[in-house]
Amino acid sequence: MAGTLLRWRQTRSVAWDPDFFYDTYPRLEAAFAARLDESLAPRDPSVLLQVVRELDLPPDSRAVDVGCGEGAYAVRIATHFGFRVLGVDPVQRHLDLARTARRDLAPAIAARLAFERGTATRVPVPDASLDLVWCRDVLVHVERPHDAYAEFARVLRRGGHVVAYQAVATDLLAHEEADRLFEVMGVVPSSTDGRLLDDAIASSGLEVVATVDLASEWGEWSQEQEGAGGRALLHLARLAREPERYRAEFGDAAYEVMLGDCRWRLHLMTGGLRGRVDVLRRP
Repeated sequence: MAGTLLRWRQTRSVAWDPDFFYDTYPRLEAAFAARLDESLAPRDPSVLLQVVRELDLPPDSRAVDVGCGEGAYAVRIATHFGFRVLGVDPVQRHLDLARTARRDLAPAIAARLAFERGTATRVPVPDASLDLVWCRDVLVHVERPHDAYAEFARVLRRGGHVVAYQAVATDLLAHEEADRLFEVMGVVPSSTDGRLLDDAIASSGLEVVATVDLASEWGEWSQEQEGAGGRALLHLARLAREPERYRAEFGDAAYEVMLGDCRWRLHLMTGGLRGRVDVLRRP
């Protein structure tokens, strides 16, 4: 990350040269733009499933999806790997939807799934009972990541693994923007600090197998596949231009959440936020 920030600062420090700007650059612009139109082959969210696959856990391994939401990834883990998966979430609506979706699955898959109320700091399973903790987009909402990683260590058997994804903040995210963004998105600012996460992992006793810096890759992939980034930018422009139109129809709270979501997506593409995957092991 430091190297990326250094390169950004070096780029911004170049003095404006009118001869280059009006003469040299126009000769390069078309070729430069064409090169930028070439994909850098960004990894998509299925990279997390690939990480699990490379752990080579046997079928019937026991896993927990922490912050499972409506259960989509719990279902995928059970289907792809034959694991027995407990999805935990503090939001009752999520659990209700996940349980409803489970009824529509093939019986062999549905039998491998359960959904219960729980959080990253309170996983409702006995000590040393799981082979895998899956945690995606959750730790930014946790007041003390140290408590979450300690809980992950508690529930894992020896040799068990954690696969955790979250966004971390960089120096490119201005403090004023971060304060407003994090407040509306329910994000604990300190929990987006990569150094604090490293400290929390170390204090838990979990070993670091790998840390994968995804940078802007998921944002690039979603733009290339679905135009998601461009749509978020368009939505942000409309929200900024006629805020009262949308506040009147949907309310202030919904307006602020939509605004925050659009900004979050754009920061994931422009470097204010970076995707990070931690693969950990209980020794």
